[in-house]
Amino acid sequence: MVPPKKRMSTSSRVTMTLLSSSMGLRTTRSSLSQIQDSRLRREQEQRQIRDNSRRMQELLAEAQLEAGHDSLETMDFGDEVIDDSRDEFAEDEPVGGPLLSEFFLTCSQEREPRVRRRIDVRTRTQRRQHANAAWKEQMPILVNSYLAWRHGVPTVDDNAMMSNIFHVDVVGISGFARAITIQQRPNEPANGALLRMGLLGCSPLQPTIAIHIKCLELYHQIRRRQSSFSIQAITKVLCSLHNITYFGQLRDQFSDAFDIYLQILEEIRSRVDRILGKDPNTWQINGACPSCTFKQPNESILSPARLHAMDGNFSAKRLDGSGSADPRLFHSRYFISEAEVDQFKDDVRRRTSESSTVDSTISSACTENWTAAKAVDDDKITVFDQTGIFLLACRHGLIECVAEMKHSGELAKYGLATVNRLLDVCGADQAIGHDIACSSRKTIATSSIGAKAADLNLQVVVNAFHGFSHDRRCQLQNHPLYLNGLGLEDLETCERIFASSNSAAVLIRHASYFHWMQFLDLHFDQWDMDRYLDLSKFLYNNYVQALQIIETNTPVLKDFKQLHNLTDVDFISWRNEERDYLSEVATEPTSDAIAVAYVEQLEKLQYAEATYGRLTSVPFLTYTPANFTRTAGLNAAARNNSRAFESEHTSALRKYELQLNVVEDFERRHSFTERWLPYDPKYVQAVRYSQERQFIRLVEELEGLVVRRLFELSKANLAGTGYKMRKYISKAITRRSATIRTALEKYNRLAPLQNPPRPVLDYSEIVGYASLGEFSVLKHSRHDILTKPWTVSANREMAAKYFKLVRLHEEIVRLNVEIKRLQSWVEHEDRTMLEAIDSLLADDPDSLLIAELKTLYAKRHRINNNHRKRLQQIYALDRYTGERLPTDHTVIAPNGDRDDEGSVNGPEDDAMNEEAMRLEDLMSHSL
Repeated sequence: MVPPKKRMSTSSRVTMTLLSSSMGLRTTRSSLSQIQDSRLRREQEQRQIRDNSRRMQELLAEAQLEAGHDSLETMDFGDEVIDDSRDEFAEDEPVGGPLLSEFFLTCSQEREPRVRRRIDVRTRTQRRQHANAAWKEQMPILVNSYLAWRHGVPTVDDNAMMSNIFHVDVVGISGFARAITIQQRPNEPANGALLRMGLLGCSPLQPTIAIHIKCLELYHQIRRRQSSFSIQAITKVLCSLHNITYFGQLRDQFSDAFDIYLQILEEIRSRVDRILGKDPNTWQINGACPSCTFKQPNESILSPARLHAMDGNFSAKRLDGSGSADPRLFHSRYFISEAEVDQFKDDVRRRTSESSTVDSTISSACTENWTAAKAVDDDKITVFDQTGIFLLACRHGLIECVAEMKHSGELAKYGLATVNRLLDVCGADQAIGHDIACSSRKTIATSSIGAKAADLNLQVVVNAFHGFSHDRRCQLQNHPLYLNGLGLEDLETCERIFASSNSAAVLIRHASYFHWMQFLDLHFDQWDMDRYLDLSKFLYNNYVQALQIIETNTPVLKDFKQLHNLTDVDFISWRNEERDYLSEVATEPTSDAIAVAYVEQLEKLQYAEATYGRLTSVPFLTYTPANFTRTAGLNAAARNNSRAFESEHTSALRKYELQLNVVEDFERRHSFTERWLPYDPKYVQAVRYSQERQFIRLVEELEGLVVRRLFELSKANLAGTGYKMRKYISKAITRRSATIRTALEKYNRLAPLQNPPRPVLDYSEIVGYASLGEFSVLKHSRHDILTKPWTVSANREMAAKYFKLVRLHEEIVRLNVEIKRLQSWVEHEDRTMLEAIDSLLADDPDSLLIAELKTLYAKRHRINNNHRKRLQQIYALDRYTGERLPTDHTVIAPNGDRDDEGSVNGPEDDAMNEEAMRLEDLMSHSL
């Protein structure tokens, strides 16, 4: 019998020798129950630690989701030992087994922790929306904190107890600092605390990286003056300065901070504008340019009251779908809303249906020369969401409003929306320059605003340089040279603006809609600031130019009139006679067109009859009986020739009969009772007129080639034209020159054959012909046109000088009014801003806007003092005829800054645009 095994008691003690943490041996005795209790306590503590860690991770994840984390990757919540594949109780078991865990852990190393990541399931659009909502909620606090830091104004809570401390990495211009301590007040957003120190975080709730305000302002000023300098470029510059490797997230962080910085500046500007009484809806059109809008009592009445220019540009494109994850909308004081534009989308169709009720005053040639005049809604562009911009600017260059062109070319609805905004704000007696003015006038007249435009006496004229590509009759009706009240203005302002704004095109092509509008708004705002700075210089230069041209041309014109016994009335009558003549010959008489078509059909009949007669007069082949044998008749060659002759004879007969039917049908439809013969007088006259028509077509072809070459030459000299476009234009100029020479050779062959003979032209002469409109003289010889005095080249040149002198005297009158307005404005603005500061000090002495107004006043006062100095230069001109208003130089800037005493004629800060002036020079030489 085997005795039963003795059961081990749980109270038995075990003796163990263990290696201690000091690398020494120690002996211990413990009961099995004590070892098991110790293990259970440790497992319970570990479960509690895991539960607390999991709760902390959930709270941190919620905070990051609320903060609008932008990374598309998973979020790291720190180091944690978690492995769900193992049993919960076996998770932390040591290598030595469960009973030895408490003792083994005292002398062994823990395992390497594993990282657990949590996936953010929100879309990028949702994250952006949450971040925008968080930024918007704290914007008032951010504005106040920024103003307090910028002006060094102590706030009420500066001595308040700080409730929280956090750390951020700071990016500056000259350095990069890690773990900067930020003290946060109770209920204060983190970015509010950062802004008090001149920093701005890259996320709204829990920023870990902040950018110094001075760094953002540096990029802000660079971007305003060089629109092609991107955020990626400034980020790479900062990385290079601070020895940091560049990666894309840094660009996104800088972009987010820069967007918020611009929003803070815009909010401050809006507050200041409300204090100064500037309406954001109308200020750009009816206040931004004092020389246009700041009317004074007892000033001379100007007609037109104001001069504007409008045009479209296709450089500001944006691909459809770019930045679709950014739902933000940018509110610009320049742009017309899409709804305001689309209310005119059906006006073009209405114009087409009602066109029969409106008299056409222009030829179709002008419309064919311009793509914008032929654009319709059916020309939909799907690749780009924004295909360009359509803007309106005053004659001094300040932008008044902008419309975005969407999925289309330069449609009529953009111009109608712009004109409608102008009429609503500015009222009566406005003049607009447009490169397709002849078509625009007709569009406006038949649109829904046609009656309003007529009642308010709206004038639409062509630009000075673009006008030379229009029909000569259109020039006489619409060109600024021949219209009263337009002065020296060329109305090519939009071309200069586009030459500058094209630099922003490289950045906005793939931008979001928010950034597309933000970039353009920033560029236009700086453009307007530069134009206001140069406003007095514009007036001075125009005054000097007008006086110089008057001094030069007046004696020349006086001598010419005395030599030819002419008066001013003669020049005006020449213009009217030429306009009336071109109106008469613009439409070909129906009788002449029928006669030419009849002669052409008769000539075709004569040719068919001659061909058939030539074939029927061929002698027959003769053969003798000796040629025939029992085995052979005609040889193969003779048989083939006979068949070919019969086929040709049949074809000629068929063509003759067909053409005879055409002539008989033509005679029946146009009631010809007797067929014309080549010696009939009507036939001879129609032949001569037909030859003239061919010559006219050749002259029109030559004129078109020359005008297109002039535009290519001017475009090649514009700043902002890219390398590829310049290369294309250079090739086009070379190709056009060869084509012009070919067309000129054809012209010179036909010119002596005309009655009367036309002059033979040289290549160097035709550019001048395009400028003076003499192609129209070459086209027509009926009614003894070449015997008219206005067809003589010298007379036409002197007539142009006369009309330019008239416009120059009008320019002097307009400049006198605009100079008085500017002088009154600078005094008014300084006085108004000082009154606003005093009023705010009395009503709210603790307002942070007081310091902002003082800073703005110091800036505007410095600029206005430059205007005062230039105005004094204008007053000092010998032949100045306007009022001389007193100038107040005693007003001192509140911050004590010294006024700019430098030369008012110093170097331009927008030298890039000087190259665009070549367009104006080319136009001036043409005149």
